[in-house]
Amino acid sequence: MKNLHLLAMTGALSLAVLSTPALAETNPGGFYAGVSLGYQSTDMDWKTERTFEPNGNLIAPFSDPTESLDDSDTSYGLFTGYNWVVGQGKWVLGAEFSALMGDASDEIRNRIPGLGDPDSNPTSFSEVETDDLALGLSFRGGYMVNNNTMVYSSLGVSQLEVETTSTCPADTNVCNPADGLQRFSDDERMTGWTLGFGAEHFLSDNLVLRAEYRHADYGDFDFTAIPAQSGSSFGADATIEVVRQTLEVGAAYKF
Repeated sequence: MKNLHLLAMTGALSLAVLSTPALAETNPGGFYAGVSLGYQSTDMDWKTERTFEPNGNLIAPFSDPTESLDDSDTSYGLFTGYNWVVGQGKWVLGAEFSALMGDASDEIRNRIPGLGDPDSNPTSFSEVETDDLALGLSFRGGYMVNNNTMVYSSLGVSQLEVETTSTCPADTNVCNPADGLQRFSDDERMTGWTLGFGAEHFLSDNLVLRAEYRHADYGDFDFTAIPAQSGSSFGADATIEVVRQTLEVGAAYKF
């Protein structure tokens, strides 16, 4: 349902761009820079791969080892790039660098997946969050459907910082109460691929409006959610899979 909502919004925005009255023919080639405003949805699926006794021996998980986390937020971005016009002026090739600001976070309030009793009190809990800044580099291919409007697709790479935190508030299920509250964090800058499509319309030789949908898959982040510690805590090794979808509208100035 979330994907359909994003695609529907992208289609509506693209139609609005395409329906803008055409002006005199413009040249899409050259340098450009702009700003964007959008909506992003981030899925962060947790899976605990192994659970351990405090002495380090493998054991079967004693709660569900999986959890789906997600968050949605407004995004703000800057982008700059260069276009080359080929094929008698109808085809456009380009490269673009972008910086997208917008964080995401979600938490599992009653357990560390695979460990602990969700019905106990107090109980352990977990949180996953992403950094405010995602950096991307993409290559674009576009087609001029009329003198002033281009539809395009893009393929690229993006980097995003992801942090996980697992907390034991002195419970008896995961951590030894005698050690007090324990908190364990891990983080990684993840690199993934992006795929997007959109439309741009030239309001003048220099001013461009755009609407774009982008899908980013950052793959898996393997980490230790909580280390097995003799006499202190059970342990768990886990994986987070991060996927982000972004819908943006933007304005650019072509030099």
